[in-house]
Amino acid sequence: MSYRHLLLDVDERRHVATVTLNKPERLNAIDQQDTLDILDVARRIQDDDAIWAAVWTGAGRGFCAGADLQAPRPAERETPLNELLDEDSWIARQGKALYDVDKPMIAAVNGVAAGAGFSLSLCCDLRVGTPHTSFVTIFQERSLPPEGGMSFLLSRIVGLSRAMDLSLTSRRVDAEEAHRIGLLDRLVPTEELMSTAQALADRICQLPPAAVRVSKRAVRLGLEATFAESVAHETRYGGIARRARHDAEESVKSFVERRPPHYTGR
Repeated sequence: MSYRHLLLDVDERRHVATVTLNKPERLNAIDQQDTLDILDVARRIQDDDAIWAAVWTGAGRGFCAGADLQAPRPAERETPLNELLDEDSWIARQGKALYDVDKPMIAAVNGVAAGAGFSLSLCCDLRVGTPHTSFVTIFQERSLPPEGGMSFLLSRIVGLSRAMDLSLTSRRVDAEEAHRIGLLDRLVPTEELMSTAQALADRICQLPPAAVRVSKRAVRLGLEATFAESVAHETRYGGIARRARHDAEESVKSFVERRPPHYTGR
């Protein structure tokens, strides 16, 4: 399936999907139709057993400049009842869809990530940047609170005071500061951005995919759980991971035989 401003490439041999926001003339700013396409891509990543990890990036100089305020109004259409009754904004729906993906996602932040683009990067599990990377909340400058999951994720990544600073001042954070405060997990030369992000995806895909997915679920649930609840989640998800019988047995067998494992997701 093709999209208007998104490129999706699935390398089934490596089990890695690469998603490129592809509106470089607008710094990959997104409109409502783009968000519908992002929702579809998120579903495909979640549902496709051939995909074990995903890398998100932007074409050109920017990662995503947020909502495209100059986009033409969408053509009139009959709105489905479910959409009429949905209290979420389109940016909120995007954040929920991305956050619900239980496969590892890496943001290769090649330039500015602003507003909804900043939120998109936060919904990924790891962020790689270059000296050209920057972040700005920008919602406040549009008379809006943070959206797309930013109010939940930002403070958990950088701490409450820093999240307040970035939200209330809407100041731009450059790559060096972003790396120092934890917004970027890796800061690399520009020419190494995609190779670093893809190498992270490849490293993740060397591990049993069922164990990786339940690990992500457990860590995410731990953001809101007590210690006892977290231990219970770990026990439950450990049992679920071992339903992939081949990989569970292969993890032990390859260790005993002192050879690289071969995981199949089964």
